[in-house]
Amino acid sequence: MFKYIVNVKRTYLLSLLAVFLLSCSGTKKMTKKAVAFEQQGMYSEASAYYLLALERKSTNIDAAMGLKRSGQLVMDDYLADFFKSHTANDSKSSVYSYLKALDWQKNAKIYNVSLEIPDYYTTYYNEDLSVYLAQLYEEAISYLDKEEFDLGAAKLDEILGLKADYKDVAELKSYARLEPLYRKGNKALEMKKYRKAYDLFGRTVSYKDSEELRAYALKEAQYPIAMLPFENATKVVNAHKAFESQFLNLFIKNKSTFIKIIDRVHIQTILAEQELGISGLVDANTAAQAGDLFGAKALLVGRLVSLDVKQASIKPSRKKGWESYQQKQYNESTKEYDLVTKYKKVHYNEFFGTNSVSLTVEYKLISTETGEILKTNLVSETLEDEVWYITYDANTKNLLSGSWSNKLINSDTDVINTSYQDRRQIQNLLKANRKLISTEELKNTALKNVSGQAVNEINAYNPEED
Repeated sequence: MFKYIVNVKRTYLLSLLAVFLLSCSGTKKMTKKAVAFEQQGMYSEASAYYLLALERKSTNIDAAMGLKRSGQLVMDDYLADFFKSHTANDSKSSVYSYLKALDWQKNAKIYNVSLEIPDYYTTYYNEDLSVYLAQLYEEAISYLDKEEFDLGAAKLDEILGLKADYKDVAELKSYARLEPLYRKGNKALEMKKYRKAYDLFGRTVSYKDSEELRAYALKEAQYPIAMLPFENATKVVNAHKAFESQFLNLFIKNKSTFIKIIDRVHIQTILAEQELGISGLVDANTAAQAGDLFGAKALLVGRLVSLDVKQASIKPSRKKGWESYQQKQYNESTKEYDLVTKYKKVHYNEFFGTNSVSLTVEYKLISTETGEILKTNLVSETLEDEVWYITYDANTKNLLSGSWSNKLINSDTDVINTSYQDRRQIQNLLKANRKLISTEELKNTALKNVSGQAVNEINAYNPEED
């Protein structure tokens, strides 16, 4: 154990040493290149390499001193560009030239290298900044007055980047972003595109009367659907009831914000009172009648078209196999006993079973105004589960598959499967799942899946896009 710890520590220290040497090698190489550039008067390139050297090793004093020398020359160039723009009254160029100088100063400061910017340059910058901000502000207001909101927002963004608290720019930026959406929302209301309006006002909820308008849009966008009793087209009595129940539960849980499901008790009561037998066979007249009775804009009818359940319970079968074991055997050549692998004939049990369910459902969303089928689909699902495993009462680790004809007499026709693939298959079957999913559970899952697909399709229907 002590030897292991020593080896680990030695490996760790060697790794640290390798990183250190690589770092030193890199920083020295960069410094050497920087010096060469500096000697040629190429101080911009020299400064860049001094920075790279300091990135690799921040305590490189030679690189820091070199950056101080060459970096100040780069700074002087930035300041010269700034002063040129300042004297030419080019406030935009002046501002951004000074900001370049400021960024350069900050980059050097990271490595404790101080590059000087005389105070009077800062005074000039503040003067030019005031002029440029006023210019940008005026342009932004002009764009907003002309309702060119994107162009106005771009100018306001630039102002915020230069001086975040400048005048009322933050409020104007909010106006430039929200006013176009607000207007689109009102336009959608005018066109009776209530779902679209609801979405747009949701993005401007704190702006003007967006909250009230959004509530109004939601109210007008409501789409009441009456779900009628589903039909059974199969020979299995009441098989459609499970489909109807699954569908209704999923529909209630996952329905769109804009859909209102009319209470089923209310529907059943009206059907009984009016002595109506409305089902999947709905025409324009019955749809309109149902719409008036239920206060629905659409009827939803469903039908279990087919249901095929196949059940094969788990059945055992007795299989012939082999079990390996070790036995000592005297070796005449070495005059010693060797361990050799022997095989004995055994029986083990194999189990196999399978269940499957295949079903198809149909739904129709029917307009109560026209009797038109707004949305319909046949949705199918097939689910299957099987188990295949073996049991063995003796040494399972040494069990092998194979065949033999007589347990007491060996034969040339006996087969022992000793390959890796055969061994692995036997071990996998010994550990395999032994619980077969029932057909009832498969059916419920299949119904849930098809119901979920149907609900999603109905949710996706937008009557305002027709």
